[in-house]
Amino acid sequence: MDAITGFITEHPSVLIMVIVFFLILFLYFIFKRLVKFILVALVILLLVGGYFFIKDPNNFKKSIDTVNAGIDELVDKSKNFYKDIKELFEKGKEVPGNLNEMLKDSKEKAGK
Repeated sequence: MDAITGFITEHPSVLIMVIVFFLILFLYFIFKRLVKFILVALVILLLVGGYFFIKDPNNFKKSIDTVNAGIDELVDKSKNFYKDIKELFEKGKEVPGNLNEMLKDSKEKAGK
């Protein structure tokens, strides 16, 4: 037992690799069906892409450029969405204070 603990203390990277291996193995068994579905979808995607590439390589390159442009646009929109949500959240924090001020003003106007 001392040999194992001595080896682990001298080589912590081996311990990290073993932990990562068991973590991946654990996650694989948990998400086995999801992994299989992703692998099948990836194989189908590669087969369809290969077919269109063999059929017309020039058109395939145009399609890839179109997809890349769409992905770039989606990334820009998602960044803007994040900024908008952050601003909305900050404004939402101010609402209770503003609501209390409005209620105090209405009480003063009502004479209470």
